[in-house]
Amino acid sequence: MIKAIIVEDEFNALNTLDKLITYTQKDIEVIAKIDNVTDAISFLKENTPDLVFLDIELIGGNAFQILEALDSIAFKIIFTTAYDEFAIKAIKFDTVDYLLKPIDSEELSNCIDRFRVRFKKEQVYKNAIDKVSEINEKEIQKTLLIKTADAQYFLQITDIVRCQSDGAYTTFHTVDKKIMSARNLKYYENILSEHTFVRVHQSHLVNIKYIKTVNSNNTVSLTNDETIPVATRKKTYLKQILETL
Repeated sequence: MIKAIIVEDEFNALNTLDKLITYTQKDIEVIAKIDNVTDAISFLKENTPDLVFLDIELIGGNAFQILEALDSIAFKIIFTTAYDEFAIKAIKFDTVDYLLKPIDSEELSNCIDRFRVRFKKEQVYKNAIDKVSEINEKEIQKTLLIKTADAQYFLQITDIVRCQSDGAYTTFHTVDKKIMSARNLKYYENILSEHTFVRVHQSHLVNIKYIKTVNSNNTVSLTNDETIPVATRKKTYLKQILETL
């Protein structure tokens, strides 16, 4: 759910915008309605919504005083005003769009659609960063026990380059050897996904620390000069993760 607030000092305009959002934008929740500069500053210093509908002329000042009072702006802004003379000044802030009053429902929907495009892209990037942070914490757990037909091996997880499915078996490719286990790839995916491993293809589980490039021909190149296939739907996700390493 997208969290939004409305900062608007005209009662009718505030209620109209609130109702338009409620009835036409089911994925947006208005968590606060504020009508003055002082309360808006206080709220935004303590809370971080995803989106702020911000009237420019307000009780006690204007929208730019609110924004300039904040240490950082971690939300998107849609300015709402009856005057278009503020448009140029609004550009310097992280503005998604600019709505003139009275607000038309179709213009509002178009504006929010543009916001969603940016919001989704940033969420993908944030999730990738969170995943990398989680992965780095999990790296503390170092070894994996592999049972073969005639022996048991304790592998350093950081030495495993990739795992490849071979029917009901899994072949481990490490920095210096290959080992075949009598368990399937899904079993090891459940264990290794807690570390630095991503299932890039139906047959391949890869340690992202060994990925060199994600290629346009639906393959990834590894640091050991191997090239393996990658599913199309995994390419963007992999690129996001690699950008954060």
